[in-house]
Amino acid sequence: MTPPASPSPTAQAPVALSVLVATCDRLEQLKCAVDSILGGVRLPLELIVVDGGSTDGTVEYLLNTPGVTPVLQGRKLGPARSYNEAWAQACGEYTCWLSDDTELVPGALDAAVTILKTDPGIGMVGLKTRDTLGPWVQEPYVGGISEYGVLNCNHGVLRLDLLRAVGCFTEAYKFYFIDPDLTAKILCAGRRVVMTRQVSVLHHRAWSETQGVVQRAESVSGGVDNAALYREFFRFLATAQGRKARLRSLTPGILDRLYRGRPPAWTDWTRLGLNRRDVNNLLNTWFISPLDPLLSLGRPYHLAQTLPQELLAHPDNPLRALACGQ
Repeated sequence: MTPPASPSPTAQAPVALSVLVATCDRLEQLKCAVDSILGGVRLPLELIVVDGGSTDGTVEYLLNTPGVTPVLQGRKLGPARSYNEAWAQACGEYTCWLSDDTELVPGALDAAVTILKTDPGIGMVGLKTRDTLGPWVQEPYVGGISEYGVLNCNHGVLRLDLLRAVGCFTEAYKFYFIDPDLTAKILCAGRRVVMTRQVSVLHHRAWSETQGVVQRAESVSGGVDNAALYREFFRFLATAQGRKARLRSLTPGILDRLYRGRPPAWTDWTRLGLNRRDVNNLLNTWFISPLDPLLSLGRPYHLAQTLPQELLAHPDNPLRALACGQ
């Protein structure tokens, strides 16, 4: 394995934010991502780009681009391990991960760090991500809801010490599910997870024009059932489904009338910054309050998820000790 390159002088200076990008043989997409990060963040920054053995000129580009700290791993280690090895040497107070086929919206990371500084109870700020290619281009933003009712963050910003406390990315996953897993772990640690109100990342899916979603998943998963791993780690969250059902039984049809289809004349949810994707997430996740549009009014974030105390104290919570301060 090629040893990591020596950190650049800018990476040795005190930094507020460590941004990590993993790449392999996607030089043109990577250039767009790097330019958007270096030109779109005002905070003192270190940009760590992890390369998995590129042969298309990426290594030379990284070694000759000011403001970039290259970590040359020499081969593909899988996203989780690649990011984790780079996080071990990161030095920012806050950190985030981005893909090499993304483009950062200017000011998005500065705004996310401000949110975290303003409210210490928020563990992670999910960056709303919109696809520019592929089957989901019509969606206001992407991000699925897990079978345990968690709204997943495709990209996020959080404190580096919190990330390390929850174990960074879980390396048991071959490829997919590292982001949903981290979202769930932050919640299990007793912290809130919120979403930016505005789109923060544009995702130029490099594979979407030549490969379908299912085919892509099968080709990179290497026979590992990532969904089964997630289900095993967070099975205890399933008890919250009954809690959500009880809440709906107390308000039969009211939430659906307010949020779905044509709302009552006195309700204009667009004034509260909600689009149809927001409404879907508000209704179908288990850990967002129905009053979230009012609770988050005037804030740069919304869709705040929180685990109830009985789940944080559950004996099967893998981060129970952290959540309960033990």
